[in-house]
Amino acid sequence: MTGGVTAFYLFDVAQEIRLPALRTVLEGCVTNATLTDKTPGQPKLHYIQPPLVADGAALGWSDLDGFRVRFKFYSYGVVSVMLTRDFSGTWSDLVALGQDLIESEPLETHATAACRAVVDRIGPALVGARSAWLQEDYLVFAITALDAASTADDVVSGHGADIAQLLRGERQPLSAQERDEVLRHRMSYLADDLVVPAWNAAFVLDTAASVPPILEILEFANSQLLEF
Repeated sequence: MTGGVTAFYLFDVAQEIRLPALRTVLEGCVTNATLTDKTPGQPKLHYIQPPLVADGAALGWSDLDGFRVRFKFYSYGVVSVMLTRDFSGTWSDLVALGQDLIESEPLETHATAACRAVVDRIGPALVGARSAWLQEDYLVFAITALDAASTADDVVSGHGADIAQLLRGERQPLSAQERDEVLRHRMSYLADDLVVPAWNAAFVLDTAASVPPILEILEFANSQLLEF
């Protein structure tokens, strides 16, 4: 399989981030985030207040533990650090990757340090900056190509146990009951796409062009969870 793994680390850093002021502070480094979808016609989702995004390299963070870095700034005071890297391997490799990354303390520590460095830089754009931060983290394992064409039902039937173990980050096989609990939340739009969301991670099977909108929605949902 080939695809990628994305780790989101979201921090509630202030009561508000004044996005026009942020554009001034990070002049030339930020652009509006966009929401797209795979259905025909105009996108059916849009931001009322689009967050701003900045490539990590533009802010001095081109790499973090082998991940590419991107920052996103929401007007309601949340900064999201997105870490991405490519994946290629077997189902066993994917499960092992989940065991290493889910609740990875070193990765969380380094993402927090990167966020603090950026927040220090954008101080003039913050309203009600917080001294202590609440945070959320979420992992997405996205597969964009399999060695043989398969429907979503085929993947769940043949590798449902792998997907459930991946999302739980467990080193031992799960019970049938726990496997079914994870898989009952699966969603598909077409016959060959699949999203299985769990509380701290998600498995995605889709085209390379369709994965970014899914990541955008999962990131936004976690930013709202952090605010609640």
